[in-house]
Order: sequence, then C-alpha cells, then structure tokens
Amino acid sequence: MFQSSVDIQLGDGNLTLFWNDRWNGASSPYSMAPDLCKAIKPKVVKSRTVAQALTDRSWTRDIVGPLTITALRQYIFLWHSVARCELNPGREDVITWRWTASGTYTARSAYRMFFEGGTRLPAAKPLWKAWAPLKVKFTIWLAFNERLWTADRRFRHGLQDSSACALCAQEKETCNHLFATCVITRQIWHRVSVLINAPALSIPASTLVDWWLQARRACPKPTRRGIDSTVLMVSWRIWKIRNDCVFNNATASIEQAMTSILQDASLWSQAGDTHLSAAGWPIAAPLHQS
Repeated sequence: MFQSSVDIQLGDGNLTLFWNDRWNGASSPYSMAPDLCKAIKPKVVKSRTVAQALTDRSWTRDIVGPLTITALRQYIFLWHSVARCELNPGREDVITWRWTASGTYTARSAYRMFFEGGTRLPAAKPLWKAWAPLKVKFTIWLAFNERLWTADRRFRHGLQDSSACALCAQEKETCNHLFATCVITRQIWHRVSVLINAPALSIPASTLVDWWLQARRACPKPTRRGIDSTVLMVSWRIWKIRNDCVFNNATASIEQAMTSILQDASLWSQAGDTHLSAAGWPIAAPLHQS
C-alpha cells in the first residue's frame, strides 16, 4: 500500500531503495522482475539504495545463484531500464505522499485511501450514529451484511436440517426475511408504527437496509434519530425472540413481544436515549424516592 502511495523524484539516490521503491517509472524493479528478485537475499532487497546499486552497477552483484530463462529475460529488461537512469549529486531525493495536497503523509489520508473504492453500506452512518448499546449495533451491522447465523446460513453450512424461519416457519430464514419481511415481524412493526404514530415503519421493502432508509426518509427530520433507535431496539428484540424460539422451544407471541419492546424503550430511555420520546414512545418518567 505504501509503495503505491508515494511519488519519488530521484536526486542523489540515497533515500530511495533500489529494488523496492518506484523510482524508475510506474513500477519498482521488484515488480518489474519478480523472478529475478527470487535470486536476491531479502535483506539486500530491503536495504540497497539507488545510489549504492548504480555505483559500478553493484546491483548486478546482488543476484546470486542460477537463473531461470524468465529471470534472465527480466535481467536484460532491467539492465536496459536502469541504464537510462542518471543521478543528481548534491540534491536529495524528494518523496511525496500522493493523497494530500501538501504531499505530506497523514494518518487520516492513509485511512481514507485504504478504503478508497470500497463499497459503502448506505445505512452505515445512521447505524453507527444512533443511540444504542454497542452489541445491538454490531448485531444489526451483521444483519445488514447477511452475516448472522440464521437458519438459512446454518442450513447451507450443514449445521441444521431446515432453513425455515423460526418465527413463521413459512420461508427461508435469511436476515432480510427475519427482520423485514417475515409475517410475524411485519405484525410487530405494524403494532410499533401504530403505537408511536409512525406509518413509515409499515412501508414494505425487500431488505432491512432499504426498509430502514425508506422509513427514516418518510419521517419528519426531528424524529429520525428516534426512528433509528426504534429500528435498532425492535430489531434487537426480534433477534432475541428468534433465539428464544430456537434454543428454548418458545413460541413467538406478538403480545409478549410488544410488552418486551415497551420495557426495552423504558430501559433505553433511562439509560440515556433521549430520542425515543421525540419519536413518540410513551415512556413514563422514572419514579424518584423522596
């Protein structure tokens, strides 16, 4: 990563590594001649400077042992490439960082470059900014990426005999099904939407991410943080209900689910979530002893 992130203007060659750095065009000699470099000791590859290597063509003496036909071809190619290089005595090599305007390395620019070109999950920002215990955020993050051990995933890995949903027993239990499209789940979300007067939570969608983003866009902006907390809180409860069905042979009950969700809302509010009440949750003020 570092080698591809720096540009080198060759001066006297004392700061630049001959084999590892990209000092002679778009590629380093190590990249141009990988088979040839197998005949060079790693310690030499990591320490030989351009100034040392070009003095009396000492780079040729770094190569030890017999060479393959491919390595010989690479040697000839490298010979001609290096022959065109001229050092500039009295001027230091200039090494600049490609990812900042100043050319100076910063940890922030390196971090951003590391993820350049990666796929960003659309709901990642509201997820990690929402008020919720970290274990809840992490669980829903796994759900977003279909990485929870649902029945469908366990079935595909040969860990159980059926992929049926533990709540409805009608369809494959994927993360998107469990949290967004299961008939039991949809009933829970409908009851929640009526309770807090948030019809957007009843909007159908094929994936949990799409459903959440559609719901928060349809809600008034002042309530969105509360809706984010609601999605995490209710999804966490659905996951716990599912696990109770799987591991304790329990039966999913909409009424019991709503009772637990109301208790969760009260506990989250007392723990510091100030957004739930703004979203319409009927949270009673905690009792204070005189």
